[in-house]
Amino acid sequence: MSVADSSAVDLPDRVTRADAILAGMPLLFAGGYGVGAAVFGGWVAATANASLACAVLMLDAIVRNPPRAQ
Repeated sequence: MSVADSSAVDLPDRVTRADAILAGMPLLFAGGYGVGAAVFGGWVAATANASLACAVLMLDAIVRNPPRAQ
C-alpha cells in the first residue's frame, strides 16, 4: 500500500453551518482588514473593522442561531 492509495484526511460527508462559519471567519477577518486598510489607511481602523465584522458573525452563530445536536 502506498501513500497515493489512501487519503491523508477523511473529508466529512456534509459540512454544517457551524463548520462553514469556522472556516469563513479567518477569510472574513482578512477581507475586512483589507477593506479597512484601503479605506481608512491605518492599521487601527482596519483591525477594528475586521473585528467588528467577525464579531457580528460570531454573535449570530453563537447567540441567534446556536448549533443544534444532531
